[in-house]
Amino acid sequence: MAAMALFAFVGCKGDKVSYGDPAVSLNPSSLSVTAAGETKTVQLTATVPWSLEGYTTDVQKWLTITPVTGDPSKEYQAVTVTVAANSGEERSATITFKSDKLSASLVVSQEAYYPAVVTSSIGDFNKLTAYKYQRYQLKGVVKNLTDKTAGIFNLVDATGSVPVLGLTSKEVAYGTSTSDFGSLGVNERDTVTIIGYQVVSDGKRQVKYAYLVKKSTYSEPDPDKVTTVQFPFAADFTKGTNGFIVNNKVFPYAFDAIWTNSASGGMTANGFKDDNNKYATESWLYSPMIDLSGAKAPIIVFDHIVNFFASIDVAKDQTSLWIRKKGGEWKQLAISFSYPDELGSSVMTSEDISLTDYTGSTVQIAFRYVSDATREAGKWQVLNVNVKENEVPVQGDNSDGTEDYDKPGWDWTK
Repeated sequence: MAAMALFAFVGCKGDKVSYGDPAVSLNPSSLSVTAAGETKTVQLTATVPWSLEGYTTDVQKWLTITPVTGDPSKEYQAVTVTVAANSGEERSATITFKSDKLSASLVVSQEAYYPAVVTSSIGDFNKLTAYKYQRYQLKGVVKNLTDKTAGIFNLVDATGSVPVLGLTSKEVAYGTSTSDFGSLGVNERDTVTIIGYQVVSDGKRQVKYAYLVKKSTYSEPDPDKVTTVQFPFAADFTKGTNGFIVNNKVFPYAFDAIWTNSASGGMTANGFKDDNNKYATESWLYSPMIDLSGAKAPIIVFDHIVNFFASIDVAKDQTSLWIRKKGGEWKQLAISFSYPDELGSSVMTSEDISLTDYTGSTVQIAFRYVSDATREAGKWQVLNVNVKENEVPVQGDNSDGTEDYDKPGWDWTK
């Protein structure tokens, strides 16, 4: 009996289990996973012992595979692949299921994380270094439109300027360029809201792969759409625009503005842009409507500075004062004696400009500035303007009628 048992033991030890032909294969051999992450199962056929190759420490930070080794089997082996949520760019790993002589590779790819759109000023946008797939919503004015096919321009707001390299009608993926800008009807000085990506080139921020969200077409202010003020009316332009509006008739794209306002310069018109550049411009500074129904002898008086014109005569041609009744035609007011003898920075007070013909009406006045392309433009500063009653000098009761002969405005012949 002992001999028979020993024989049986030796016979069993010599038997070899067969798992079929040597093989290692995967189904599927690739997985695509969303940025949110997920768990998937892969069927492994391995008739030989196997282990993983390429399952590095870095890969294990976002990819978990179980099991990581296995014995041979006639049956499919279920391998669980868990991919963590992605908070960065797209990523992938190639994992090899390997025996001594056979192998099969599994490619796991995960989409990039696309965060919500961030609304930003251009100044803030230019200060940060953004995540590659962070989209930004920016709003500004279109300037320097150099390519009307692709849509290459500068976007400008009160905080700064940034180049936009292409603008499309619909959202596009990062890295995708299209050329339907011409269909958008976007022109210089239009205000646009766009969404795009930040791309840094030579240390400078740019917007690429952007699409149009909203457009507001640029238009000049309407002189008919102003407020109405009562007589007398005074405007100190060193303290603001006082309800005046600017309407540009000839407005080269090189300019952001022709009339500007400041505490030091009042309302300043200037058609000079850069050295050796001469531009033709025409810009009007319109007042509110002024109700003269209570006036008796209304006049206009203003303080101004004329400088850098080709001559005083040219200054008189390129600066002028206009008036109209509400809804009526514009007429030029004579201000020939309102200019200094020489160009310079001295403040000149205008002559008393009579508005007697407009008593009882509602009127609007305008300062008109022009420059031409044949000579360097001048600068006209209007510091203030007063629409008031004419102050007729009155002699005192004890006057002998002689002491005020030289008083401005006193007509001693009457």
